Amino acid sequence: MSTKEKIIEAAIDLFYEIPYGEVSLLQISKNASVSNGIIYKYFKNKEELFKCLLEMISERIKQKLENISGETIEEKLKSYIYLNIEITQEEKKLIKIFREGQYKFVDYEKHIKKAYLKKLEEIFERKLNEFEVMYILGSIRFINISYHSRDIRYDVDFLVKILFNGFTNSFVENLDEIYNRNLYKRVILNTENLKHKFLEKGEKLFGLEEYHDVKIKDITKKLDYSIGTFYSFFQSKEDFLIEIVEKLKKEILFLIKDNYDNELDINKLHTMYLYIFSEYYKSESYKYKLLRDVEFINFDVYIDYLNKVERLYIDTLEKNGLSISENRIISNILLGVQHYMGIEIFFTKEINDIDKLLKNMSLLFKNGIKKLD
Repeated sequence: MSTKEKIIEAAIDLFYEIPYGEVSLLQISKNASVSNGIIYKYFKNKEELFKCLLEMISERIKQKLENISGETIEEKLKSYIYLNIEITQEEKKLIKIFREGQYKFVDYEKHIKKAYLKKLEEIFERKLNEFEVMYILGSIRFINISYHSRDIRYDVDFLVKILFNGFTNSFVENLDEIYNRNLYKRVILNTENLKHKFLEKGEKLFGLEEYHDVKIKDITKKLDYSIGTFYSFFQSKEDFLIEIVEKLKKEILFLIKDNYDNELDINKLHTMYLYIFSEYYKSESYKYKLLRDVEFINFDVYIDYLNKVERLYIDTLEKNGLSISENRIISNILLGVQHYMGIEIFFTKEINDIDKLLKNMSLLFKNGIKKLD
């Protein structure tokens, strides 16, 4: 193995285990058993090395997608999904690294999306609009990671069926049906309590800056309190982050619960949820980044959040008469659309017309992709 290959392998191992902000070139050189200075012969800094890994997995994904097989559109789409499953299993470390990188270096997300889209359009033999892409690609990519991270298998045939045919019997004809509803968000009454002030300030700091760069003294300085006061509430910076995320989780779970209406059909309900979350994050997009970051800082906290939101979504689908495993897939389609909506609104900035997004998603939830040919 060449020196450069040793450096890359050591970097993959470290970036897989540790968040980007906490990895140093010194650590990488030690793990690669090379001198610290030799790294600079190949990479000018940590960012360039990290981007090398993003480029590496992007190329491997593109190569994998060259193996699509099948005669019909359905067969080709199934092959496309199975190849995505394979690359996730084969390149577990690099896929996780890419997931962290897609928020930090959005050009790589745009680049890989184009590669995915190119193959999808070859499968469908036509151009796909941005909402069709979000529906298909958001679902496939999110479900792939969601299930793989929890070691769950899913029914690819059922996923393809839903992508092609939709999963509701109606759609939202007039968005005013959503906009004119009373939508609820819980608030804390005693916002002047000191612990809440710490959590609010920390939420913004962690959301706007890198977790590794935020120091406890930065937090206490902004609030004009001593470090000792901080430790009277929190054992460590990670403990502080976990409490912040728990607060966010509660807010999001309450948004889902408090705005649930059993009289709404499934399509209107979940189109409304897309609207609610676009509004929730619009003025405080740092909250979206914070929830994404926690996956790479404390994976167990992220999985707990995913399980709880998924469970609530499954409950909202009970009236469709499908099995729990089938409704879990539909729930993850909905979460995938929401996830990539967040990326394209707040990170890549590729979506800016919420009305158009909601109308198109409502139609896709009803008709799927096949009926839009």
